[in-house]
Amino acid sequence: MKKIFTLLLLALFVQASFAQEDEKEKPKRGEDINTIFTKENLKVTGGFISPELKVGNVYEDASMLVGGRIGMTFNDKFNLGMGGYGLVNNSNFEAIDYPGIDQARISMGYGGLTMEYVFFTNEKIHFTIPVLIGAGGVYIYEDVDDYFNNDWNELENSAAFIVEPGIYIEFNLFKFFRIDLGASYRLVRETDLVNLSDDDLSDFTINAGFKFGFF
Repeated sequence: MKKIFTLLLLALFVQASFAQEDEKEKPKRGEDINTIFTKENLKVTGGFISPELKVGNVYEDASMLVGGRIGMTFNDKFNLGMGGYGLVNNSNFEAIDYPGIDQARISMGYGGLTMEYVFFTNEKIHFTIPVLIGAGGVYIYEDVDDYFNNDWNELENSAAFIVEPGIYIEFNLFKFFRIDLGASYRLVRETDLVNLSDDDLSDFTINAGFKFGFF
């Protein structure tokens, strides 16, 4: 009986020893997961805020959108953040399907996730490829003489899915200040409006931005 008890104690001691060795070799939680991005290859190297102006057509009417982006820079090459824009001059169009109304105005705003790849960021002049993926809203109002009052007659509205890729030339004026000039295409989908289609709200824009931050 003593021999059996001694063997049991010896077995428990050996198991405990192996368990301690396993704990030493076992990686911490999460360290054994293989990922594309790691702390070594994905580093935050900057951040910025960028007011922007976009000029283009909304339903064949020259229009202006104002907004901007805010984001972080990774590895001096990739910007990730958020952006948003709003139509400031409310484009006109003929309201052919609204009874008793001849003219209507379009109001639109959108925003979402922004991603931007920067080529040769340390050069004085280089270029970037930004993309915005998000959502927005389109509102149709009656065209009235007192446009700036708060008693607008809203005719209809719709949500929209927005994808906006572009290409910019970027100028490094100072270490903390850059200027972006370029163009983008606003692709609008999934709207549900009486007088306007998705293609009526989609178009090219010419863009200018001022990027402040650390790079």
